[in-house]
Amino acid sequence: MSSDVFRIIPLFSGSSGNAVFINFAGTKILIDAGRSCKQLSEALGQVGESAERLDAIFITHDHSDHLSGLDVLVRKFNHHTYATPMTWRGIRNSQKKPHSQDLDHEIEPWKTLRVGCVDVTPFPTPHDAEGSVGYRFESMGRSFALVTDIGHFSEDVKRAVTGTEAVLIEANYNKDMLFSGPYPWMLKKRVDSDYGHLCNTDCAKAVAYLLENGTQHIILGHLSQENNSPSVARREVMDYLLDQGFLNAPPFSLTLANRHYPSTPILLGQDSFETTTLSPSIAPCRIITEAGSTT
Repeated sequence: MSSDVFRIIPLFSGSSGNAVFINFAGTKILIDAGRSCKQLSEALGQVGESAERLDAIFITHDHSDHLSGLDVLVRKFNHHTYATPMTWRGIRNSQKKPHSQDLDHEIEPWKTLRVGCVDVTPFPTPHDAEGSVGYRFESMGRSFALVTDIGHFSEDVKRAVTGTEAVLIEANYNKDMLFSGPYPWMLKKRVDSDYGHLCNTDCAKAVAYLLENGTQHIILGHLSQENNSPSVARREVMDYLLDQGFLNAPPFSLTLANRHYPSTPILLGQDSFETTTLSPSIAPCRIITEAGSTT
């Protein structure tokens, strides 16, 4: 693979655990560690990478589905790890065996830092976890943003992700499924609040905004197992884009991040919108290869 092709691979996505791996020109970063160290190591191995050779870990917030494997991962491999001060407070409260804080780095929203060849900009996200952030990654003219666990597509989020080449954005729930489902009423209201999660309808509107502003690759992530499904999320987003005329727009790709195993990589720096399956265990995603047609 050419060194100027950058890889984005959701390893796991959903309430059962979240982790995304990126390799930008040899700089290897893990975003969130919401599965066990063993599961994360195995997933990285499936895509030809090693947990031992990460350059950094970035944590979005202190909920367990984003950090449950972090303490073992850091103690085993001594990785530099980045999070906001409030997120670090939550992490340390949940650690079973504290690791050396020499590897811990505090970050602030909008203050860009560099890891290897990658500029990383944290930005605030509207979620019910203090210090919650998303991230924008930029290197050599390529860019990727991760924005999940947001109650709404806020002005801060919009400012951060506008113009990004690829975006992983939350499509957490279908409103009808949520409110007719088994969740207690207070949990339903929490999920549906401005500091809960993003519903499919609001995600679709955000995707339309992104496509209008230059994004070429959309990854839908963090789908609820109880209140959504890949087919429902895809249909709601695609129906909205159809209604808005986006299938007559320039080509773009739309994929869904898998819950239990690594997704097909998104490759930035290729002329084609096709992706490559690296292993039989990695399921292919639906890709829009040209305006109006899908595979």
